[in-house]
Amino acid sequence: MDEVRDCSRETVFKRMEQLVCEMQNPETGVPLRRQKMFLTTIPSAFLAYDLVEWLMERLNIEEQVSVCPLAEAVHLANQLCQHGYFFPVGDTRSLAIRDDGSLYRFQAPYFWPSHHQPDNTDYAIYLLKRSRKNKQKHGLEDYEQEALARLKKLLCHKWDFIALQAEEQVSLAKDKKKGDRLVLESQEKSYWRVHRPRCLEKTPLANRKVKKKNINDLKREKTLLLESLNRPRVKTYQIVESLLNHCQEYIEFDAFVVGVLPSNPWITEDTTLWTLNNREVDVPTEQRVKLWAISLEDLLNDPTGIKEFERYLRTEYSHENILFWKAVQSLRRGGKSDIEKKFMIFTMNFSPQMPLVK
Repeated sequence: MDEVRDCSRETVFKRMEQLVCEMQNPETGVPLRRQKMFLTTIPSAFLAYDLVEWLMERLNIEEQVSVCPLAEAVHLANQLCQHGYFFPVGDTRSLAIRDDGSLYRFQAPYFWPSHHQPDNTDYAIYLLKRSRKNKQKHGLEDYEQEALARLKKLLCHKWDFIALQAEEQVSLAKDKKKGDRLVLESQEKSYWRVHRPRCLEKTPLANRKVKKKNINDLKREKTLLLESLNRPRVKTYQIVESLLNHCQEYIEFDAFVVGVLPSNPWITEDTTLWTLNNREVDVPTEQRVKLWAISLEDLLNDPTGIKEFERYLRTEYSHENILFWKAVQSLRRGGKSDIEKKFMIFTMNFSPQMPLVK
């Protein structure tokens, strides 16, 4: 299907370009002359009504179209102009041709749609080149400024190359004659006015009414929401990074990975390490204290750590906090028959007779 579409486009371009070539014939084509516009002389320009008249004579539109042949000729001229085969002289933004004395110039064959395809990189070079010139004469329109900002994000990986190309083209343009430079600038401007890359066009918003949800839609939405509750929201790379940090932090406490002092009992059968690291000892080892410093959870998981922490809280007159925590843990892990007895921690710590802490 794409091949058929491309073939039809080439056929249409070929027929249009044949007609444009006949227009530029110096003897039988559209009359070209130097036209004056204010204080400027425009070389090789033609008038809109000359173009319309030539189309009517060349294609015998009056004989083939009985109703309003002039409108048919103007429509054909508009199609040629909107495809970029000629462009209006001046800063006019309209590409609509009327049967009047407006001035137009033929586009160079290099910029014809069959010879040159619009490209994001070329458009970025053109916009950047214009933005570095005199802003009063060559200032970018609002849509061009937005396009330049989007292209800078889209082509950030080769923006240095684009900036270098724009600088080189600006320096080369300074070496040309003023007339040639103005003609080239008008040709480029008219080309990009017609052929802008499609990726920069904003898609139209869909004009659809909101459909009222039925019972099946609501059930499906409920199922999706319940599934999303069980789905982990943490990114995979964050999980991996957290796991790596955890391993690096606890690797020095793993006797299977690093060497331990005085010796590894799984290798030397010396149980001194186990004796020093019993569940409850009077003097904890330095390695054990380092583990407590990592987190409060590591401290409370060690019976010796709980004892040392309770001793410290007594010096701060707040040891009732650790006593309450130990009672809660005993309630959570105790038997069912002891629940009523152990639930006395509520009356001990939250009864109305307890003084309020301000």
